[in-house]
Amino acid sequence: MKFKGIHFFSALLALLLTLPGCKDPEPITRCVIDRVEVLVTDPDYFEDTVDEGAPDIFVELRLAASQTVIFTSGTAQEAQLPVNLDFVAVNIEAEDFNTEFEFTVFDEDVATTQDFIALGLPFKAQDHVESERTETDITDGATTIRVHLIWY
Repeated sequence: MKFKGIHFFSALLALLLTLPGCKDPEPITRCVIDRVEVLVTDPDYFEDTVDEGAPDIFVELRLAASQTVIFTSGTAQEAQLPVNLDFVAVNIEAEDFNTEFEFTVFDEDVATTQDFIALGLPFKAQDHVESERTETDITDGATTIRVHLIWY
């Protein structure tokens, strides 16, 4: 009887060792900027000499150090806030999580040059990776955007 118990225990132990256990979650390797919502803008961001109506809003993502444009969203014509701007899944790979990026919000004008609504709204993926935050608000005090993120 003693041997049957030992054999049963050995068999059970072998079975448990061969079954997959709880694994650590896969590490995060990519941050995807899904979309940017422009929530609030300073209504007096620029005085146009020509009244062009409500702003035609678009957003650029730039490398902060070089000001190289990484992505430019489409334009929301005659925008009424809040405005959703699709970023067509801009990917930031893990090796770039510490890279400093900036969002710039523009009013696309026809009669004058593009007006800056907000310059240099800072973003770094590393600041959000631990919580895997799906959205983060960035503001300069007058303009606020919400960046929607997907983590892989």
